[in-house]
Amino acid sequence: MARQKRIQSVFLNIPYDGQFEELYLAYVVGLAQLGLKINTTFAIPNQGRLDEIVQLIQQSDVSIHDLSRIELSSGIPRFNMPLELGLALYHSHITKGRHRIFVFERKVYRTQQSTSDLNGLDPQIHHGTPKGVMAGLRNIFYQADGTTVPEMLSSYRAVKRKLPALRRNAGSRSLFEASIFKDLTVAVLIEKERVIAARG
Repeated sequence: MARQKRIQSVFLNIPYDGQFEELYLAYVVGLAQLGLKINTTFAIPNQGRLDEIVQLIQQSDVSIHDLSRIELSSGIPRFNMPLELGLALYHSHITKGRHRIFVFERKVYRTQQSTSDLNGLDPQIHHGTPKGVMAGLRNIFYQADGTTVPEMLSSYRAVKRKLPALRRNAGSRSLFEASIFKDLTVAVLIEKERVIAARG
């Protein structure tokens, strides 16, 4: 039997807004703690953005699609997350499932109501909490090093304390920019090394 390819990179499809920052940080910390490369779209200029999104999906072993914030915003539904999910589903189809897809939601059964065509995909329910996000990540990306949810949460709290300095260094209040993402990734990797050393 052929060995299953080790997952190395993840396309992360989430809403980029201030109300989602804590869960965004949980995704970044959790995925990095699990040793996974994160591919995101927020650093892509709007011109040609769709082509870049398709390329990022194609470069990723799996994709995560958080559908917890597709409700109306200023009277308008948010279609970016479902659109990118559709692109990933098509890529998975033409690659005969080699690109794997995982859906995260805040509430149980809401996906069946909002996107009933996904009834074959069981979403990870995070209940809108960082711990829920991390439990879902560990559930689907269990790696040999045995990273635990308490370790992820410890790193999450440590990195969160560094956010004011990271924002100052990047000259931005938003976490959803390329420069602060790079600094954030470095901070997370430093915490990962601390966690590994603490295992003794």
